[in-house]
Amino acid sequence: RLINEPSNDWDIYYWATEAKPAPAEFEHDVLDMLREFAKNRNREQRLRQPDLEYLFEPP
Repeated sequence: RLINEPSNDWDIYYWATEAKPAPAEFEHDVLDMLREFAKNRNREQRLRQPDLEYLFEPP
């Protein structure tokens, strides 16, 4: 519901980065996990999307 309900992706971005408070209806475990991911405490380099290996048949 989190990604289907807000008016646009910027709302989710602001809530995840805690730039703006999220409405009470979206304050739940999923948003907490997204916020924790956005903090990137281990300073991982996230420069590209992970490979989608499951889309391809093994050779």
